[in-house]
Amino acid sequence: MPILDKKDVSKGEFGTADRWTLVSSDNGADSLTVADLVLEPGAIVPVHVHPKEEAMVIVEGELEAILGDQIITVSEWQTVLAPPGVRHGFKNTSGSVARVMAIHPTAHVQRTLVD
Repeated sequence: MPILDKKDVSKGEFGTADRWTLVSSDNGADSLTVADLVLEPGAIVPVHVHPKEEAMVIVEGELEAILGDQIITVSEWQTVLAPPGVRHGFKNTSGSVARVMAIHPTAHVQRTLVD
C-alpha cells in the first residue's frame, strides 16, 4: 500500500483555484481520484459536469456552491454531492481562504465545462 504525500504532487489550477491531485491513475489508483483545492477570496471553480458523481467536502472556510439551479452557502465539514450530469461549481465570496476535497469514483476524471 503506497503512502502518498501532497508535497510530491505538482500544483495545478482549475478555474482560479489551486488544485493538487492527490490520488489518481498517475499514482496507481484503479478507481479513485482525490483532489485538494484551495480557493483564495474571489476564486472560482467553474461550473462543470461529470459522467460520474462527485463528492466535495468543505474542509476549511465558506463557499457559494452551485448545484443544479441552486446556489447554496456551504461551510466546514459539509459535503456537496453532485450526481452524474448535474452542473456544479464554487465561488469564494467569504473574504477568507476555503479548501475543498473533491472525491471521484474513477481514476480517470472526465469533466465538461458548462454555463
